[in-house]
Amino acid sequence: MTAEVVSPRRVAEPVPTLRISVLAADQLDEAGVVNLIARRPELTLQPIDRLDEAAVLLLAAPRITAQVLRQLRELTAGRNIPIAAILERFGEVDLLTAVEVGLRGVIWRPQVTLEGFASLVQVVGAGGGEMPRELQGRLVREMVELQRTVLIPRGLTPSGLQRREIEVLELIAEGLETGEIAERMQYSQRTVKNIISGMMTRLGLRNRSHAVAYALRAGLL
Repeated sequence: MTAEVVSPRRVAEPVPTLRISVLAADQLDEAGVVNLIARRPELTLQPIDRLDEAAVLLLAAPRITAQVLRQLRELTAGRNIPIAAILERFGEVDLLTAVEVGLRGVIWRPQVTLEGFASLVQVVGAGGGEMPRELQGRLVREMVELQRTVLIPRGLTPSGLQRREIEVLELIAEGLETGEIAERMQYSQRTVKNIISGMMTRLGLRNRSHAVAYALRAGLL
């Protein structure tokens, strides 16, 4: 008689979980979001008082107001945590300000589905962004207005660097020395040294290689 071979039972691997803390406008909003999280095994509710352990802060509110922004700023102070939001509409506050606070994704409440909600928090938790098309357009308009009214009059770019600082970085990346940069830009060597020194001090850069690496990460080169 041939002995029966019993295949070893496979042990299911644990599903990686994404921890989400919730800031809700009221108990009804909170209950709805908690229910969505509970229905997805890859999502875990993280108490707001343990926000340091969360991957995403989820805002559920009718709209973003100045008061909501203050709450978000206070909650995320000293923390590097992205924010996703379920909103009825955005509100009158600057979208750029909300992005600066940490807002990375928005879904309109009437369009929320279980799959759409899960996709939003996963994208935001992975370091990405997901905005409705109308908010993308609004963000571009606010960036253009910021550049027109604030940056250009001060000789700055959206990166916070002056145009001549970016040009110096480009020439450093080409391997040019201070004298060669001065000749190319028709500046004195003293001026070029002052540009480099001021830029490095302001950005906390250690040396020229660090400055080039910073420019590459920022998409300036």
